[in-house]
Amino acid sequence: MAFKDGILDNYLHERHFLQTVYMPAFQPAGRNFVYMKNHKAACTTVIATLMAHLLAEMGDSRDISMQNVHKPPMDVIHAGKRTLSLDRAVDALQSPDVFRFTAVREPISRTVSAWADKVAGQGAKKHKLMDKLGRAKDEDLSLSAFLDVLAHNPEALDVDRHWRPQSKEISWGLINYDVVGTTDDLEPALKEIVSSCFGKAQPMVQDTRNSLGHKTSSKELVAGLTRKDRRNIERAFGADLEMYEAVKSRQIQTVLAL
Repeated sequence: MAFKDGILDNYLHERHFLQTVYMPAFQPAGRNFVYMKNHKAACTTVIATLMAHLLAEMGDSRDISMQNVHKPPMDVIHAGKRTLSLDRAVDALQSPDVFRFTAVREPISRTVSAWADKVAGQGAKKHKLMDKLGRAKDEDLSLSAFLDVLAHNPEALDVDRHWRPQSKEISWGLINYDVVGTTDDLEPALKEIVSSCFGKAQPMVQDTRNSLGHKTSSKELVAGLTRKDRRNIERAFGADLEMYEAVKSRQIQTVLAL
């Protein structure tokens, strides 16, 4: 199977794929890069940090806000069909000259956080899910019920990227990544990214949980999960759990090799 076909199989459509790919609008001081955005895995912190370094290289004093992080200025970052072609994105994901990176999150925490942020209330994403399930939009969907739906309805997994399997969102196993960070300890990954892409020893980390008020606490919800809840997560996100274990194992091996 051609690389392009294999990649596109992981996404709902070409537009979905291109919305996941983030590239600099110009050649940075270091290596050209591709960041594969992974929702609910420190994506705003990563994008804001990339923007801080790119803006610094431009000598640009623009503020970084949630608005321009979610829709980056086209002269700073290219993402989506408005600035990226399919060929450019696919070529970059295979080129030895391009630095490729992403970040992943512990799957249980990510899924619970997605429910708390996007399903527990009455927002558009929850309504879209209820439409897919053929239920009333204003019907409550508890965390346990949400996890049961994801475990037994594969189509529900594709309704929104905030709970869609990470292994599909980042094309795990297809893309040869230089760095895969984890949200529980992101700084080592950010240091390697800014060193390679911008030639800087220390990242200008934009922790959006503090600077832009973007934070979801899921620890109490995770602690309250039942055995059935956890079995449902294992059923729905088995590939993600295996991926995360592999990433953490690789991190440990890297530390031991130092």
